[in-house]
Amino acid sequence: MRNRLAILAAAAVLPLTAAVSLAAATQAGANPNSPVVTVTGSVEDCPNGTTPNKVTITTNAESRTDKTDVDDTGEYSIKFTKITKAGNTASVTVNCGTASSYKGDSFKIKRPADANSTTQEHDIEAP
Repeated sequence: MRNRLAILAAAAVLPLTAAVSLAAATQAGANPNSPVVTVTGSVEDCPNGTTPNKVTITTNAESRTDKTDVDDTGEYSIKFTKITKAGNTASVTVNCGTASSYKGDSFKIKRPADANSTTQEHDIEAP
């Protein structure tokens, strides 16, 4: 009789545990259906030897610039809010001062497949 009660109790509790685990998993992290993606990475010095002072990334839907501490850290972080499910092709311009800049390689910004991430890394190399 005790074994039968233990089996019935386990059978009653397991579906509840699975439902709670599923609800927690769907709430955690980023939503792959969200158009918000942050692109981060490092940026190389300019071909003329100067330090870049801003990075601009442009898609067909939006253009964003990071000019905060790019010249101090060599790193950038740009948040996009209109990334489609198929992804957006992006072009990169690195500003090297008042009259100098260079283009980085084009790349695709994609929504994260991993529900625990909202970022995509892309390092920018000088030509």
